[in-house]
Amino acid sequence: MKISKYFLIALASLGLFACSNDNETEIVDNGPKSISVTLAGATPKATGPTEIITADTKDVNSVLINLTDASGTVIATKSVTKSTDTDSDWDKLVTPSKGLKFINVPQAVSKVYVYGNPGSAVTNNVVNTTLADQQGSAVLYYGMDDDLTPVVPEPVNPDPTGGNTYTANVSIAPIVARIQIKSVSFKNTGSFVFTREINGANRSANVTWDGFTANLKGIYLNAFYNTYNLPGTLDNLLRNTTFENHIQNGEWLFDTPATNASEYASYSNYTGGAYANLPLAPANQAYAFNFFPGTEVPTLHLDLANIDITNLQSSDVEVFNPALAGSERFSNIIKYYRNTNEEMTAADFKPGTLYNMDIEVIPLLDNDLGNIQYNVLVHVTIEPWAEETIIPGFDLEQ
Repeated sequence: MKISKYFLIALASLGLFACSNDNETEIVDNGPKSISVTLAGATPKATGPTEIITADTKDVNSVLINLTDASGTVIATKSVTKSTDTDSDWDKLVTPSKGLKFINVPQAVSKVYVYGNPGSAVTNNVVNTTLADQQGSAVLYYGMDDDLTPVVPEPVNPDPTGGNTYTANVSIAPIVARIQIKSVSFKNTGSFVFTREINGANRSANVTWDGFTANLKGIYLNAFYNTYNLPGTLDNLLRNTTFENHIQNGEWLFDTPATNASEYASYSNYTGGAYANLPLAPANQAYAFNFFPGTEVPTLHLDLANIDITNLQSSDVEVFNPALAGSERFSNIIKYYRNTNEEMTAADFKPGTLYNMDIEVIPLLDNDLGNIQYNVLVHVTIEPWAEETIIPGFDLEQ
């Protein structure tokens, strides 16, 4: 994504769905059943594309409801678009005292699938979408209920009929998670202990400095899945091990499959044949990346230039050589921690979660994409959409 295109998602909260059909045919107690659906928490779109998203931001503009049998075959379906009209289908969905009914549905109905902002991603209850299509605020939401429970015999308002009315309680969540980098800064003075294995033994060096500045030229998302299938698995893992031939001319290129992911997996400002500086702390904005959580931990790469480090010193130049300072180019975020000793795995990253971070860079010697730079401490969960603050720290072992 170019710097002029901040995709700051509104990941929102929807809750508790219940369902039913539209025919007026009366049903007897042992005949076809009805299903009642209610939708809570739907509100208008976010006001603009540059907002920092919070757990309370909501952006669901339409809902697709599929009723299926036990094998997943769609028996009844209904699309509902947001509306302010009283007693519209949307009004019934978002008003708990009303509810939208599917009346006289076959007894074979046993599951309810709900999709928010389905667009063209859902066909016959099968989802296929790419990361490029899951940008902005109106991302795809998904949830299902396979345990329908009878409530009370009819008549039940609204649209009273006969038989029994069942409820489907569905909690839907976005299929993507989101990383939001609110600021990048450079630690002006400090120290750390750096450890490296040399000849089979761990050796450490005390590193100090008293001045550090640099320009930020780009931020790049790496090691992410590009295709989401449901039912099925994530596909098209995009991963670069080097910047060479991949960061060029404002593009973020991957070889397998051949992909230019600059519009949704990078931030840069390439004009006049050169990369302009990015703001370190954009006001009320964030460098934000959507990703499909899966079996890989996504990585981030900060592309730096004009690095100036004052009085960088090391107690062991074989472990950490200050003479190499200035040749480095990247700060690479490839590890995340919940606490000091608990490293997060890919399974710890959850859909519908905002991972917020402020990054403070310290002087290291990386000139490509593969070095471990940061440990990230994750905490604070806000329900119903989780929002977690990420605190970057450095992995000082290599």
